[in-house]
Amino acid sequence: MRRDELDPLPYAEGYPSLRSATGRVDIHSLVAKFLADSRSQGAYLEFGVGKGRSAVSALRAYTRAGVCSRFVLCDSFEGLPRLEGPDAGSAQFKQGDYAFSLEQVAALFAEREVDGLAPITCVQGWFGPSTRAGVEEALQGIAPVVLHVDVDLYESTRIVLASVGDLLKPGAVVLFDDWNCFNASNRYGERRATREWLEDNPGFALNPFAAYGWHGQAFVFDHD
Repeated sequence: MRRDELDPLPYAEGYPSLRSATGRVDIHSLVAKFLADSRSQGAYLEFGVGKGRSAVSALRAYTRAGVCSRFVLCDSFEGLPRLEGPDAGSAQFKQGDYAFSLEQVAALFAEREVDGLAPITCVQGWFGPSTRAGVEEALQGIAPVVLHVDVDLYESTRIVLASVGDLLKPGAVVLFDDWNCFNASNRYGERRATREWLEDNPGFALNPFAAYGWHGQAFVFDHD
């Protein structure tokens, strides 16, 4: 039974379809089960924290399964940046959307009693040239086994993948929370940025793992 709406049902309990409204919560239980059975351990790395709701679900699922010992959460904490290039003119997103402060995120963690489950580091700032250094310092040498990309936009996704994609090891799970935004077009958003990243790194592969909600897609990373 769920403690609240952000509590992922354990894999063994059998949860509703991942394509339902609870999919964005329960996907973390499925990924945790996959990692546990694969004997994979490491860090949880998230870009696009918002209010912290996904991080609450992640903290619960991955600490229960014993697969993530450190959680690194990256965001401007000022909302979305100015929309430029392929992102300009979006009907779904605008500058400043999803603006929540570090204090608001910390308050949610305390309210949902997840702040003591594992070490949590928040890396604040716009994604750009300094992103890699901030993430590596926060990870403290622990490779990410989950990369959660919830940044909505092409440009933000492009920067994230270019900055930290090579930190992934085979078997790491990559979650794209906005995979079907921009009308699920491969010419925009997370889909376009991912396609270009794979083209720029021919040894990398993202193997489909699971779809969730109407919006999200999980992959398992591999490389030659």
